[in-house]
Order: sequence, then C-alpha cells, then structure tokens
Amino acid sequence: MILNVYKDWGWSSFDVVKKLKSTGQYKKIGHAGTLDPLAEGVLLILTDSDTKKQPELMALTKEYLVDVLLGYTSPSYDLGTEVSKTDQVRQVTITDVENALPSYIGNINQRPPLFSAKHIRGTRAYKLARSNAFSGLSLNISKVTIYDITACSFLENVSISYTYSGEDRQLQGALAKLKVVCGKGTYIRALARDIGEDLHCGGVVTKLVRTKIGEYALENSLKLEELIEQARN
Repeated sequence: MILNVYKDWGWSSFDVVKKLKSTGQYKKIGHAGTLDPLAEGVLLILTDSDTKKQPELMALTKEYLVDVLLGYTSPSYDLGTEVSKTDQVRQVTITDVENALPSYIGNINQRPPLFSAKHIRGTRAYKLARSNAFSGLSLNISKVTIYDITACSFLENVSISYTYSGEDRQLQGALAKLKVVCGKGTYIRALARDIGEDLHCGGVVTKLVRTKIGEYALENSLKLEELIEQARN
C-alpha cells in the first residue's frame, strides 16, 4: 500500500513511520523521500510489498511552496538554528528576485546543507553539525534538477516569530514565496541560501510545504491521526 500522508510541522519522517508501525497492521513499512522536521506536507509511506517501489517513487518530480525571509541567514538555512541578520547593502525588490530565479532552472550544482541526512565519514552530517564537530568539513556538491521556479508573492516588510533555545524572537524583512518543481535530491533550504547569496542579502526558509510528489497531491493527503484510526478499526 502507498499512503499519501500529510506530515505535520515538527515531526520527522521516521516519527511518522514509527507511529504507523505501532498500529501492528503492517509487516514492512518505510517512506519514499525524507521531509525535514520543520517542513510539512506530502510524505509517501510504503507498506508491505509496496516497499519495493521506493526507488521509483523517490525518483518522482516534487513540488514545494517555500517562504524565504531575505536579509537573514542561519547555519541550517531555516529557523532550526540561530538566525542572524546580514549586512544587507540595499532593499531587495520583487524584480530582483524574479531576475535571479531563471539561472536556477535546469541541471545545477548544489552543495547540501550540513544540517542534513547526508553522510560525512560514515556519520550523518546533522549529528556532526549539532555537536559543532564539522569544522573544516563540507559536503560534496551534487547535481540536481530544477524544472521550474516562480515567485508567487513578495511582501516588503513582514514580521516572523520563532523560538530559539527557549527564547521567543522576532525577525523582520522582505518575504518571497516561491513555488519550486524539482527532481530527486534537491535541498530547498540550500536553494534559499544560494538565492539569498546571489541577491547579496542572505535568505532563510521560514516555511516549507511539499505540495506534490508525482501525482500524489497535498489536497488528497490524509492526516496521520486519520490513518491510525483507519488501521485500528
């Protein structure tokens, strides 16, 4: 069975698998493509004989909606680590953003974030990053494919609240909402980082939603609670 699950913010992909496995209804269970804990949206859960379909499902085209706050940066390129204001030299406009996007369409080189599930010398990169053991280390550049990227909206002055180390903080700046259609292995956080660097202002992801994997769409996804109830009845 292939389950189109809506993964909520704050859950890891493994958390979802573990929760469904606890129902005892599936002999085998896994997922087809990790979704960051601070992201939400479509997560494909594979059960029993359909776990064999993981490679073909992971190769499907993916679609995301991402909010990028300009003028800031962080080690993880999102709100999961401490966010710092950059030395922005001028006010970025919607025209600047739209002019920067076409250069990312096609086969591009991308360096994955250190806060990721990639391996460095046999250890998950995010574990090294969290322990500050990544000094002098970096991940190899990957070739990824962006099929389309468009600016859906642009707000010049937005306030964003987030919590870091138990402290409530406030960020304020221009916010670009982008729609990205991409292939396997693309890191949207790294894309936000690169766009921010090209605009000479920095950029962090404040919201990330995966809206589609192949033909599996957000509007047809089911909440985890619904699936657990169905499995137990």
